[in-house]
Amino acid sequence: MPDVFDISSLPYSWLVVTVIMAVAFGAAGYVIASRRVKQSFVVFLVRFAIIFLLLILIEAAILSLWPSVHNTMCNLTTRLVGGILGAVGVSESVSGSIITLQDPFLVFRVDAACLGGLLLWAYMALVLAESRVSPKQRLAGILIGLAILLGFNFFRITWSIYLEWQTGVNVHDYFYIFNMIFVLLVWAGWLRTLKPKPTKPAKTTPPEQEIVPASQND
Repeated sequence: MPDVFDISSLPYSWLVVTVIMAVAFGAAGYVIASRRVKQSFVVFLVRFAIIFLLLILIEAAILSLWPSVHNTMCNLTTRLVGGILGAVGVSESVSGSIITLQDPFLVFRVDAACLGGLLLWAYMALVLAESRVSPKQRLAGILIGLAILLGFNFFRITWSIYLEWQTGVNVHDYFYIFNMIFVLLVWAGWLRTLKPKPTKPAKTTPPEQEIVPASQND
């Protein structure tokens, strides 16, 4: 990971991939939630894309202004992964964000991309794009969902390193595809717990009763 991150140094391909990812996640989320989401596809997609891209820009700004935040998270993740690998009999050593394995000799580096920020922000954007839920439901969905995704991301890093050490098969890149599916599964699970707020019916005034003079009743 570079010591200083500059947003302007990002290639245009990164922006294109990010936009495509936003559209794909938004479209898949809408299809999954189509029975519950009562807003148009375009509205849902625009809400999702704006939130998703905003969260990515916030992370990029943090990485640019305070790179030590991501460095600390990478180093902590590396130590935890190294501890688990050592507990299952892997000969390993940890230096900063680098894990070195022996017999066979392999070197892995945990960088900012390994933390799974894009997938976490995609999930948050899906939750926030749904407008017909209460703040309590939205907060619970974000907290529980992010906890599940963080745990899964940690499992992904540990398992991909261990599997390559055991078999020589590099599954790291393939995990990203499964990660996208897993995000949508967590999102779908949150949707199943929802009872969207019913739309308030418009108030109707009862029809005025015609008052008949007493003389006409004779």
